[in-house]
Amino acid sequence: MRIDLIRHGACLDHAFLRGQSPSKLSTLGKQQMQEVFLDVESVSSPERVITSPANRCLEAATEFYLKREKNAKIQVESGFQERHFGVWDGLSYDDVKLLDINGLQAYLENPFEYFIEQSESLKCFENRTLSAFEQCLKQATSASLNHVLIVTHGGVIRVLLKHILGLNNEAMFQLEVGFAARIRLDSFLLDPISCDVVHNPCFPKGYFIKLVELAQSPLKT
Repeated sequence: MRIDLIRHGACLDHAFLRGQSPSKLSTLGKQQMQEVFLDVESVSSPERVITSPANRCLEAATEFYLKREKNAKIQVESGFQERHFGVWDGLSYDDVKLLDINGLQAYLENPFEYFIEQSESLKCFENRTLSAFEQCLKQATSASLNHVLIVTHGGVIRVLLKHILGLNNEAMFQLEVGFAARIRLDSFLLDPISCDVVHNPCFPKGYFIKLVELAQSPLKT
């Protein structure tokens, strides 16, 4: 089964940690999403489109796919939302600096351990993301789907690649996942003998996930 992960396009705001703020796509961001959707469909039309409930993901997917296929259903999954960054959510770098310069410095020194007030912890975010992806795999397999498209966020994609590739936190944040980047994964259902040989505790037993391609948008900010 082919799974395309797409990060939303460029936004109008200048958020440092955009998180779950109601950011909207810029004109460039909308163009980026049109291009990446067309790129996906040049190979095959997804049988299921799943999106984060964030405006910057949902509106782009809905506008593209509902216009092309009147009966298309956009499946909204809260598990694919970006991490919530608490009191810093959606603020610009300068605003965070004014609000909490000491906290900002601590975060920049150790973003994996520093806890932002009222935020979702990294561990909870990872667990939520992995759970949503596992559920997506199970549902798609049960429905015998061949191609699933997920419109989501940079943080969500990095978490998934971290666990698929066996990376540590530092390596996860060194991955470039630009606006409207497309990541292609192939999911294989293993037979019972292979399940005993291939061990991947982060995903449901019985699946093997392979990274096939990471393509950045040619339309840069």
